[in-house]
Amino acid sequence: MAIETLYDHMGGMGRFQVMTSILIALCQVPAGWSMLQMTFAGIIPDFHCLVWEDSDNYADPGQNKDDIILSGIVKNSLNDTLNKCSVNGTSCNRFLYDTSAETIITEWNLVCDLSWVKKIVISIQMAGVLIGAIVAGQFSDVFGRKRVLYTFAFAHTFVNVICGFSSGWIMFGCMRFLIGVCIGAIVVVVAPYQMEFLPVKWRPLMGILPSFTLGVTIFAGAAALLEHWSHLHFACAGLSLISFLCGWFVPESPRWLAVHGRIGEAEQVIQRIAKMNRTNIPDDTLSILQSMRESVNRSIVKMRKYTYFDLFKRKFTTKLSLVFFYYWFMLAVVYYGIYFGVGSFVGNIYLNIFLLAVMEIPVQVSIFFMNNRIGRRKTTLVFLILCFMPLLGCLLFRELSVGPVKDTAINVLSLIAKMMIGCAWSSIQVWGTELFPTVVRNLGCGFSTLGARVGGILAPFIIDFDEMMSLSYGILCVLLVLGTLVAFIVSETKGKVLNDHVNGRMNSLTNKDEFQRERMESKIVSVQENITDCYEPKEKKDNSI
Repeated sequence: MAIETLYDHMGGMGRFQVMTSILIALCQVPAGWSMLQMTFAGIIPDFHCLVWEDSDNYADPGQNKDDIILSGIVKNSLNDTLNKCSVNGTSCNRFLYDTSAETIITEWNLVCDLSWVKKIVISIQMAGVLIGAIVAGQFSDVFGRKRVLYTFAFAHTFVNVICGFSSGWIMFGCMRFLIGVCIGAIVVVVAPYQMEFLPVKWRPLMGILPSFTLGVTIFAGAAALLEHWSHLHFACAGLSLISFLCGWFVPESPRWLAVHGRIGEAEQVIQRIAKMNRTNIPDDTLSILQSMRESVNRSIVKMRKYTYFDLFKRKFTTKLSLVFFYYWFMLAVVYYGIYFGVGSFVGNIYLNIFLLAVMEIPVQVSIFFMNNRIGRRKTTLVFLILCFMPLLGCLLFRELSVGPVKDTAINVLSLIAKMMIGCAWSSIQVWGTELFPTVVRNLGCGFSTLGARVGGILAPFIIDFDEMMSLSYGILCVLLVLGTLVAFIVSETKGKVLNDHVNGRMNSLTNKDEFQRERMESKIVSVQENITDCYEPKEKKDNSI
């Protein structure tokens, strides 16, 4: 009997599951904030180039520096200095920005010769996310989901504080790398950690909790209020500290404890679940937990020796790893390509960031019902197609349309595409997490998210709405077409219990069917034992004669 049947027997989606799912998901709120913080910190505002060699030649003794700067701009005319890196062949030695917001661009003058720094910082952050996903995937399967998740949640708090005190863009880039490590670790651990507390029917709930999106939404509001890159890091640290403190109320995964032989601790967690849900634990709880451990012991490789190489030793896990690596790569390029290109859209940038995040939340609710009704694969296909269509529309408007409606149409269609790719990501996350066996689930999720990190690193360079908008939309369309085709080579997981070891296959029975089957088998075994007991005295008597 699988552990999911225990959850169903103890109330299914009870108070414990609701509380635990929310508390674990809170870790993704500051992660979402941090992931997209560069959409504000990397804003390049309009600027004026100032060539200022010797102020004494053209300034009165009582004139301050700002007046000298303004007089220099007027002298050269606004059009001659706007977004220019030199005036009359002379390089700028100072810039005046047309914005009240303090970003890393205005802080360290990352324009002209240093304009490449923004893309590098984003890529460095995404490289950190990649490293964090790999490390956390391995560590959480060895040391436990809880310990790894909340260690990185605390580290995320600490590094954000240090980043807020950065004295230069090099230090800032190093801190963004470490923040990326924490983000990657948190994202890769949260999904399987939540799922291992939920019964089969409610596992898709994991994909619709808008924790990451909520973090982006809060960030958009905070950016509009604070308008300073360092203050945003301090605020994010405070939010991350709250999610870390919530870890005191969340237990370790009973599934992880059981397959690692810590049966007593797993049973205590089951008792805690039953107590909070106001039910009793089944009489055969201990035997079920022991059977999970024995099932793992029969695997070819022992638990603590599983590594990423084991994902490619069997055809089944190799196919899963490659398919979901591509899926996460595609999702990241589309998702972050649109997000980090938000500065190229018309209108208020804070409103655009807010809309990119909040528009996704209502549609996310439909994912739960669609996953349970039509399955994970069909749900994924629906949202991939619904993302492809508006992106194709953006490409057509860009090439064929003229007039003021063009930019507005591209804005609206890009918002719709971002909303749909976010929903597809939620569905694919559930689908992939269910397919990987328990003993390598975090490894599989970690390798899958590796694709997203590679996509995140490359996204600033291959998706550039400022200089190559048409080509960028064309690339996004091609990636989505390939993703639609790939869906047909992976099996459906609707209504199936999770597989615990790499040699097994997912049971096609639902939890209810399996529970009834196991109960019936238990009764049959009991009857057989009674029959044996009835004949045993007679055999002894015959032997004595």
